[in-house]
Amino acid sequence: MGQRGSSMGTLKRRQLKELQVQTHFDSEEILALYSHFKSIASSQTDDGQIDRNEFREAIGLTDSLFVDRLFSLFDENDDGYINFQEFICGLSILCVRGTLDEKTHFSFRIYDFDNDNKISNEELTSMLKTSLGENGVVLTPTQLELIIRATFEEADVNRDGFIDFEEYKALVAKQPSILSNMTLDFARVIEQRLETARATASGSNRRSRGSTAQTTEVK
Repeated sequence: MGQRGSSMGTLKRRQLKELQVQTHFDSEEILALYSHFKSIASSQTDDGQIDRNEFREAIGLTDSLFVDRLFSLFDENDDGYINFQEFICGLSILCVRGTLDEKTHFSFRIYDFDNDNKISNEELTSMLKTSLGENGVVLTPTQLELIIRATFEEADVNRDGFIDFEEYKALVAKQPSILSNMTLDFARVIEQRLETARATASGSNRRSRGSTAQTTEVK
């Protein structure tokens, strides 16, 4: 866990191994994402954690209710900041290797604003408005109401006015496109960080060889 008020060091070998077990990333990818996280965490205050605005920058999304919900779920200890372990574990679910089960649970929690294990009409309406707006889709209030009503007609099997997790899971099975925004591709970020690391290592090796050569000449 990161500590506020202190800059980040390097990942210890034990931490790296633990994160490999906990996530879908290999050691090289974790180190690349750690470098990315550090650069974001130190962009304003070098405190080893990222706030909501830094989080939005880190994952490359626009300001929205969706980002707010993502931030809340990443921030597992609810302290208003995200440390690296919270960051990498959240990304593991959203990456291309995240499983269907992980993404289904995670997306259900995004809709479930009040954490009562069910999605209400109001919760679905708020998130659907945001999702449509982000994709440039403009609907009239009547059109939006028709979509919400049709969704509940299909998903709310027990007719209690809510969509519980099992009902939501069944809906996802029939309409997998619901999870379309649950996959973010971090390949470019990872590759950029790896290229930087390789270039730095190559430069260090050249300087080291040059230093050795100079020392030999002096001798």
